[in-house]
Amino acid sequence: MHIPDLKIDDGMSAAVRRGRPLVFLATYNERSNIGALLDAILDLPIHCDVLVIDDNSPDGTGDVVAERAAADPRVGLVVRPQRLGIGSAHRLGWLHARRFGYSRIVTMDADFSHHPSDIPRLLHALDEGADVALGSRFTPGGKLDYQGWRLFLSRAANWLARKALRLPLMEYTNSFRAVRLDKLPLGLIENTANNGYGFFLTETVRMARQGLRIVEVPIHFRDRNAGRSKMPKFQIVLGAANLFYLVFNRQTFKADEVLGDALGDARFECGRCGKPYVITMRSNVRKCLFCMRASG
Repeated sequence: MHIPDLKIDDGMSAAVRRGRPLVFLATYNERSNIGALLDAILDLPIHCDVLVIDDNSPDGTGDVVAERAAADPRVGLVVRPQRLGIGSAHRLGWLHARRFGYSRIVTMDADFSHHPSDIPRLLHALDEGADVALGSRFTPGGKLDYQGWRLFLSRAANWLARKALRLPLMEYTNSFRAVRLDKLPLGLIENTANNGYGFFLTETVRMARQGLRIVEVPIHFRDRNAGRSKMPKFQIVLGAANLFYLVFNRQTFKADEVLGDALGDARFECGRCGKPYVITMRSNVRKCLFCMRASG
């Protein structure tokens, strides 16, 4: 099913967007989960918009979302040309939220390991004064359904991150979180160099080192509802290398180095694919988060 590209001037008022949180989902082969997940999010008492970025799933996940988006204006879909990494999809989701004028973003997995019923709890933490609310498996009250090697790996990774980085957090690698966008400098998250699973650790560390008020909200992390995990084993090695890098690299983020001010300006359209998702990296290379190519 064809669905037209999302437009920044699509008729929904900026005031409406500012008043609603944007729930972001990155998908690849989640056809068996996505329909029920969208139902659960859209049925929440808190009115949310949903953005799905799908990496051209061969199982037809994008077709399911496209059908829903055509019938419900609260659902948006961006289909990228191929599988380009979960971290790059999240970077695009953050940039999209900025460009479309949302004031709060919620990011979560698309396999029901994060339950939509916890979204109001994360948003309530923001209402109570937090800048960032992390859905935490390891803070008191949190639960994790993993067993065996996966449980050991998850606990060990977060314990090691806490000890090595010396930050007062229990959770670093979980993607379930809610953030007030007005509290984050423009580009703090969008211009990270992580395109894989290491993105979530980098995101957490950047927000903590920026001095944001971070609250951990205990959640029950469940094993995926259907389908298979898509985390390659080599990501474990890359994750360890990323942690080592973050321990020793404490370069201060400067907001004026990236992105600029005019979020709707045409100069952010990619010269290759035409999509409005170009950012300027610290290396001064302009890169499109839709096609993941340098843009002239």
